[in-house]
Amino acid sequence: MARVSIINPPSRIDTISPFLAPECGKRPRLEFYLLRMGEGLALVAFLSFCVMWVQWQSVPGVPRISGDFVSFWTAGQLALEGHAADAYQKAPHFALQMAVHRTPDWPYLAFFYPPFFLLLCAGFALLGYLPALCLWLVTTCACYVAAMRALLPKGVREGEPVWVLLLGYPAVMVNAGFGQNGFLSTALLGGAAVWMDRRPVLAGMCLGCLAYKPQLGIIVPLALAAAGRWRCFAVAGATVLAMTATATLAFGAGIWPPFIAGMAEARLNWMEPINANYLQFFITVYGAVRLHGGPLALAYAAQAAVSVAAAFMLVRALRRRPPGARSGRAEGAAIAACVPFCSPFMLEYDLVILAVPMAWLLSEGLRDGFRRGELAALLGTYLAPVLFKMTLFDNAMKLGVIAAAAMLFAAVLRRMTEKPQNFTVRDSRVMANPLTASPLVREG
Repeated sequence: MARVSIINPPSRIDTISPFLAPECGKRPRLEFYLLRMGEGLALVAFLSFCVMWVQWQSVPGVPRISGDFVSFWTAGQLALEGHAADAYQKAPHFALQMAVHRTPDWPYLAFFYPPFFLLLCAGFALLGYLPALCLWLVTTCACYVAAMRALLPKGVREGEPVWVLLLGYPAVMVNAGFGQNGFLSTALLGGAAVWMDRRPVLAGMCLGCLAYKPQLGIIVPLALAAAGRWRCFAVAGATVLAMTATATLAFGAGIWPPFIAGMAEARLNWMEPINANYLQFFITVYGAVRLHGGPLALAYAAQAAVSVAAAFMLVRALRRRPPGARSGRAEGAAIAACVPFCSPFMLEYDLVILAVPMAWLLSEGLRDGFRRGELAALLGTYLAPVLFKMTLFDNAMKLGVIAAAAMLFAAVLRRMTEKPQNFTVRDSRVMANPLTASPLVREG
């Protein structure tokens, strides 16, 4: 049995169970029971939603459940038919959507994604609509779960299914209810965080693929440069170029002018008009100002101020990390926590990406204790999607979502820039009952 001195806390993240803390008293026991209860409730909530989702799909007259997916599927259909550019034109795109849902009041769901996302949509369009929808949700949710499990260190996830908490994160149900791509975005951000240190090429590919939704990647190049992740930066750029070239070869160079025109239409006809039925889904400062009737100039100015401040805070944290505290998971969590503040155009299903910083902050807290305000930030962010759906005090609740995301962002930056603490770990084999465990030990 040898005593091992650990100087750098990140180096021990993957080996230590959170319930074997040196201060082993009532607090670890309380943590254990609270986590078990939370995991049980989260699993029940997720499974209950799955059962209801199946029932909703089988009930006539409820066509809007996961209805956003029809935009992806019909765009893929047009691409398979050799008319990819029509995915950016309302008339042919809307005609296919109406053929799927066959309801006179079905609203048009435009397709504003880059042409390389059409390649993925075309793959799903090879199936019928409902099988494609099921496959889309199951596969992207599986990627989300895999990313969350990988983000949690081994000592947390082995024998401790803490990741189930993030399966029951209400934004998971919101995203599935829309049939949207929040799972995919979160899996890419989470995968980048997991691989940043050990496999920067894979991390760069994940961040490059995030360009399928450009507003989510605005902060990525600046953050990678500030963190000195130049290999990851180069691979991300190369990935975007490769996807662009592939889409051009598949659909022809003529696909790009309609896409660019569609971006302009998205700004003029979707984002900027005061339409409460659409603005109610925004989770940005811009959206909050417009929802409250604020002028367009004020909305853009407020969003610009918030975006610049968030980018400055992120870059400052990345540049001021103490020696020995470099961690790809921390950097990935910080980038994901910063994303909601860097674009005016983000909707409620995009809240799923906050699972990445929540997973990292939760693992850090379980590893060596929660700092002041961290539990409040985690709980507020976790419940934010529920508050967002409340109709009582609706506008106030939407502002609360922004406040909760800001608390999480601040908590992640503070934890990431903490100075490493010296501590000693004693050697031990894995103990059968973590509740009665003595001080941490490991083989030396």
